[in-house]
Amino acid sequence: MKIGFLGFGEAAFELSTGLKKEGLQAIEAFDIMADDDTFGPKIKDRAQRVGIELKTTLTELVTDIEVLFVAVPASKALEVSKNVRDQRNGNTFLYVDVSASTPKVKQDIEAGLTEDGIAFVDAAMLGPLPVYKHKVPISVSGNGTDELIAKMEPYHMNITPVGKRAGDASAVKLIRSVFMKGLVGLYLETLEASEAFNVSEEVLSSLENTMDSHSFIDTLNRLVTGSAVHAERRAFELSGSIEMLQEAGINANLTQAAKDRLVELAEVSVPYQGEEKPDTWKQVLTRYELSKSDEGK
Repeated sequence: MKIGFLGFGEAAFELSTGLKKEGLQAIEAFDIMADDDTFGPKIKDRAQRVGIELKTTLTELVTDIEVLFVAVPASKALEVSKNVRDQRNGNTFLYVDVSASTPKVKQDIEAGLTEDGIAFVDAAMLGPLPVYKHKVPISVSGNGTDELIAKMEPYHMNITPVGKRAGDASAVKLIRSVFMKGLVGLYLETLEASEAFNVSEEVLSSLENTMDSHSFIDTLNRLVTGSAVHAERRAFELSGSIEMLQEAGINANLTQAAKDRLVELAEVSVPYQGEEKPDTWKQVLTRYELSKSDEGK
């Protein structure tokens, strides 16, 4: 089997490195920046290190491959798919988009490719590529999902289907990013405040004891369901936190956003206040939906 990479940045480099070690030798690539004075040398060095031939045109790349991994910036994904359709000269292959594009963009890409009889896979990589390489956890959706899993099975890729609808896999990645990237911001706001008040050791030790005491899901359920009952009080407590941060000259944007969410939660979770808390986070989200329904009446 021969595969191609359109775009030979970090993702393509790490995936191809792992696949080569699994015995998949027929790998080619094309990167429009290969002759760029700034980025070209690194692209060519990576290709040489893995032993991959860099094609000089997109048409050359898609001439006789079976699977095309498209690893381009999300902002270019739809445009690139149109270029592939224009330059493929009637050739067909499995189109796998690993960009961080939105579900809507992935659906638009699939719709265009389907017109040309090309199967599409929306692929979302959910881990650090330098660590996992081709075994990075990948969630996939789209009409070419089953075909991709069958073709790549001999090479031990870690591929998990999440649905046949293009965009589902990207939704997993982008929603996960809400938490993971948001957590980094929260870490920074907490650490900056801790250092400013010279209490980092005490704060981090307390947080560690709390977060390590239960599993992730147990902690999530406890915090969300407990806040459904005590949202108003917790929002008021954060008002003090915000005032403290602002007095110290520290950006309190995430703390402010958290307070705003708790104020909103207090408004929709009135039935829980003063009573036993809900059992799961889903019950809390259901209350949100009921509240929206009531507003629409």
